[in-house]
Amino acid sequence: MTTIIVVIVICSLLTASLTITFALRTLRTQKQKQSQRRTILVEGTSAQAVINSIQQTNGRMDDNPEVLLDLTVTKQDGHVLQTVVKTVIPIVHIPAFQKGNTG
Repeated sequence: MTTIIVVIVICSLLTASLTITFALRTLRTQKQKQSQRRTILVEGTSAQAVINSIQQTNGRMDDNPEVLLDLTVTKQDGHVLQTVVKTVIPIVHIPAFQKGNTG
């Protein structure tokens, strides 16, 4: 009977230790990812974008049109992603924002 209780206690302690270790590793990983995201938001990161399409919305700000830019973005590590950005473009810069242009 005593042996069974000792085995149960040892298994419980082992399970608790493994659970705490796993939780701490998960928290550390999440903290590192959050720190990396914060750094990117503050400092930015370089990438190359190609304009797939540009579409004017009905919005305007200071007589400048609001547009939707459909972009293919290539990050520095080679990862490619599609995104749509809503932005206001000064009217004098519109010729630079044409399909196929890179920036």
